Amino acid sequence: FAKGREKRAGLIHVPRSPPRPFANMSGYLAESSYGKIKIRVMKVNRPASGRHDVHEVTVQTMLWGDFADSWTNGSNKKIVATETQKNTVYQLAKQHDLESIEDFGKLIAKHFLNKYNWITKTQITLTEEPWGRIEVGGKEHNHCFTKTTSEKRYAQVTMSRGAPAHVVGGIENLIVLKTTMSSFIGFVGCPTGHVKEDEWTTLKEAQDRMFSTAVEAKWTYSSDTAPFTTCYNKVKDAFLTTFAGDPVKGVPSPAAQGTQYDMCQAALAANNPHIADITITTPNLHYMPLSSLTTPAHMHAPNNDVFYPIDGPSGYITSKSALRKAKL
Repeated sequence: FAKGREKRAGLIHVPRSPPRPFANMSGYLAESSYGKIKIRVMKVNRPASGRHDVHEVTVQTMLWGDFADSWTNGSNKKIVATETQKNTVYQLAKQHDLESIEDFGKLIAKHFLNKYNWITKTQITLTEEPWGRIEVGGKEHNHCFTKTTSEKRYAQVTMSRGAPAHVVGGIENLIVLKTTMSSFIGFVGCPTGHVKEDEWTTLKEAQDRMFSTAVEAKWTYSSDTAPFTTCYNKVKDAFLTTFAGDPVKGVPSPAAQGTQYDMCQAALAANNPHIADITITTPNLHYMPLSSLTTPAHMHAPNNDVFYPIDGPSGYITSKSALRKAKL
């Protein structure tokens, strides 16, 4: 207790940070930011109807502002502790239903700018886990849920002081598969390719093959007031229906690149004018025929019914499609 009284009275010397060894060097701090990662939130909405819904979201907060002194001089005077940032997310979650993670991200970003006047920019990144209702006897349960799919909803909100929010939506790990109507022919080293012979091309043309990928896409909203959840659902539906085609007849996929492009075009058309552009990646998930292993001949194609999955190496395809601007 005596030391505590002495410290309050200013009698105990609190050592200052040692001199910065590189304070007079030719380098300088070009940019700095900090935040909190892996803030996991589970929100349960309990309306009077008794039909609950849940939203499990992982949040990352990042702040920019007038706190370079923390880097250059070791001062924390303007540092909002990352623990404070975590607590802020939890408290704001009590005020929001999390039906739209984009809107929740806007709420968090705006809070930091409004409360701390030396913060100039915030960026909030959110990923939502896919919980769906359990069905019992063909009816959806009011308060029991299960993980229904593999994909996750993604959002990132970047807000600078005095400017509207820049909002990006997205989907991660949307796994799709077609067992037929996909081909790969006419590439370099094939008779109809741009170069007919290539000494390092060993892959054979495939008139019909399995085609699987884990779609990851991010799209830019045209405004920060777009109908975010509606747009997310429309993008997902456009991706799936374009990939699959008619439920009986299907749709040909002569090139994975072409399928990727068609998926984005369908998503842009379904969300015009709310989405300005979409960036998408579709890495191949390969299922190899048994003929490529050392197996008895009777197990080889054309039976074509047993395959083995491989993790890699695998193809990786990416593109960006943008909404065509109307001519004035």
